[in-house]
Amino acid sequence: MSPVLEVEALTVRHGPGCVACEPAPDVAVCVRCGTVWACRDVSFDLHAGEVVGIVGESGSGKSTTLACIHLDREPTRGRVRLHGHEVTGVRGAERRRLRSEALGIVYQSAQQGLELQVSAGGNVAARLFGAGSRSYEASRGRARELHAGMELPEDRLDEPVERYSGGMRQRVQLARALATAPSVLLLDEPTSGLDVSVQARILDLVRRVHRETGVAVVIVSHDLGVIRTLAERLLVMRRGRVVERGLTDQVLGDPQHAYTQLLVASQV
Repeated sequence: MSPVLEVEALTVRHGPGCVACEPAPDVAVCVRCGTVWACRDVSFDLHAGEVVGIVGESGSGKSTTLACIHLDREPTRGRVRLHGHEVTGVRGAERRRLRSEALGIVYQSAQQGLELQVSAGGNVAARLFGAGSRSYEASRGRARELHAGMELPEDRLDEPVERYSGGMRQRVQLARALATAPSVLLLDEPTSGLDVSVQARILDLVRRVHRETGVAVVIVSHDLGVIRTLAERLLVMRRGRVVERGLTDQVLGDPQHAYTQLLVASQV
């Protein structure tokens, strides 16, 4: 079966690059030309129903990689394919269509993914309208269905999400992301900054959604516990590069790269 998502040699470079840093794989910031390598030569596939995790410390390039997949950022070089079709560099109506229909995302900060002054139902309906829905009743019905599915109080559907708690906002983001039944769900630090009990509830919800819908998921986190809970395969990133990859249990149970060993030891 062909992958739903293919990421090939994805590279984001801020600056011109030079003879000192272009061939040097471990250089994140070049002391000669000042170029910042946000991510470099990142490659992986994602199949239907699969969950792939990307882990690394802040600045490792994991969120930049996700931004390129979601078409928020255009890479310096490399390719992203959805269902075999290259989407790198698409613009205008096609970019909006892909982001509305094929890709769903939950950001670490609800401010990035939601209009906080708009109701929970309105946020979900806006995504449906962006994907071509013209029926108010159908969109509201879908919003209500997802609101309930995210275990949110029914009587708060029309309440602005700025009045919601952090955990509730993340669930509204998840409802919005899933509204159009996307092929790929991207989770960018979805539990960061939440209380442990709220984190557990979000993770349980994501697992249930994945089990029920079969959506392919890429989850980015610095928390190995989150990755261990959700991801079948794992990529470890450091200074913009993938330094280790494999089945999650194998990588975390017997890390081979010194950086992965340090990550695992720091969270024991």
